[in-house]
Amino acid sequence: MKNMRYILLAAVLAGGTAFAQAPAGAGGADFVMATASSSSPARVAAMRGLHQFAARFAGDAGQLPKGFPLDVRDVGQLRHARLGWGFQVYDVSRAALMSGADMEADAQPTGIWRYEVVLHGRPIGLLTMARTDAGWSMVSLGGAKLVGDIQDVVGAYGKQAATRFRYVRVPQATADFIQVKHGAAAAQYAPLQAARSALRMQAQAASGSGLLDGSALQSQLRKVLARDTSN
Repeated sequence: MKNMRYILLAAVLAGGTAFAQAPAGAGGADFVMATASSSSPARVAAMRGLHQFAARFAGDAGQLPKGFPLDVRDVGQLRHARLGWGFQVYDVSRAALMSGADMEADAQPTGIWRYEVVLHGRPIGLLTMARTDAGWSMVSLGGAKLVGDIQDVVGAYGKQAATRFRYVRVPQATADFIQVKHGAAAAQYAPLQAARSALRMQAQAASGSGLLDGSALQSQLRKVLARDTSN
């Protein structure tokens, strides 16, 4: 039986075959729904990486190592896993937040893409792709709790007309969000688990929709950053 060290190593190596690097805008929208027709180099490489990872456990059906990175009952289920939606990771820096800059405008693309891994319609984890000099490679596999958190937001708002999503991190505050934007309206934010913990649930959605207004969120994040600096 393969131990956890081997599993994590396999997760990194599974995407070892890199695909030709595409221009920065090749991913299209920041958050690509599973129903959208997409054959971007990142997604193609992600599908190949997932299939290679599953193939490594083809002989271990009925078993599940402790700490396995995906939410499955046994590794044999991996042969049925597919990709769902995908998104590019955006970061907002501490300097931008502390200066009072607009969070939506100052979110910067990292070039990293993450894809939902789905088993029979149920999210079981996230697959992370990054560009190297050779092309796209899979660098991690996990996020079994985070993927469910994101799916809740997508399920709640994804069917509304003219709605766009973006995944936004504030690394220095250990907080991440799904930015939800309806048409030309100002962006609002759904705090994910790490953000809810960092904010200590102090921030409240002014709209009553379960989303946080950008200005209120920025104020709370500045408090978190100031608190962390003083500790």
